[in-house]
Amino acid sequence: MEGHDFYSNKNILITGGLGFLGSNLAIRLLDLGASVTLYDGLIPDLGANYFNIEPIKDGVEVVTANVGDRSIMDQHVRHQDIVFNIGMHSCHLDSMQNPVFDIETNVVPQINFLESLRHNNPEARVVYVGTRAQYGRVEDPPITETTFLNPMDVYAVSKQAVEWYHLLYSKICGLRPTSLRLGNTYGPRHQMRHAKYGVQNYLIRLALDNQEIEVFGEGSQKRELIYVDDVVECLLLLGRKEECVGEVYAIGAMERVTFLELVKEIVKACESGSYTHVPWPEDRKVIEVGDVVTDFSKLTAHTGWTPSTPLSDGLRTTVKYYRAHKKHYW
Repeated sequence: MEGHDFYSNKNILITGGLGFLGSNLAIRLLDLGASVTLYDGLIPDLGANYFNIEPIKDGVEVVTANVGDRSIMDQHVRHQDIVFNIGMHSCHLDSMQNPVFDIETNVVPQINFLESLRHNNPEARVVYVGTRAQYGRVEDPPITETTFLNPMDVYAVSKQAVEWYHLLYSKICGLRPTSLRLGNTYGPRHQMRHAKYGVQNYLIRLALDNQEIEVFGEGSQKRELIYVDDVVECLLLLGRKEECVGEVYAIGAMERVTFLELVKEIVKACESGSYTHVPWPEDRKVIEVGDVVTDFSKLTAHTGWTPSTPLSDGLRTTVKYYRAHKKHYW
């Protein structure tokens, strides 16, 4: 997009850089001529995967350390123009089963990370990747940035708290944050070993392996699926537009489909797999957010961003990627 030459020769730090979103963003930034540092804690079972950066492995610096480790983070936030802060775990069920783990993994390290910025680079631009889950169950859709926050699990509470910390640090030390409340995102380079961090991607694995996908209840809940390249484009716009400083944004998709329709599209794209209806498990029912319908007109007005990848096209590209590189993800 016009204007992305802004990133040429910029120093960029990406937390969670070896993961799904971080690696796709890094590949795009290298193409734009940026100098990129990937920072990743390599937390087990998350999405860190060195194969994700195979196309750019010789063009980026990789730092493997906890985001909250001040002794290491302090030196790497210095001289960064923009930080894309993605590195947090995102498992709803784990957060409910072990809330302390969630706080220790998602909240405490993030406060230390903000302290690193405060003392070493307080004027940095920071794009924080939050979650649509901060809204929880919405009784009166569509979702907007002013929709009442109603988190349904510990993870969502943590993500909201960290967003508030980012905005607070703009008052404390002049930090220049932006928050993107990201919804369900799919595409290449997502971990495929389990369904904890993005069930829509794991469903692709099941279909590729010709397995049966379980649809809870009727599968009538509406979902918005955003292709990863569209999210990367959004992050690039947020990172370079000054009017986005201090703002929070909701993001949506080109299409809304029911969960059942999504499963059918995945089976079609994979040309394998099947599905069956099963009752809602109790642990899933208690955190289910219902229909997801988002009004992202503020994001479009401030950046010009709109989604451009139809679900059918994104799924075909994703399936092709995993067929080619299955051994690195299964």
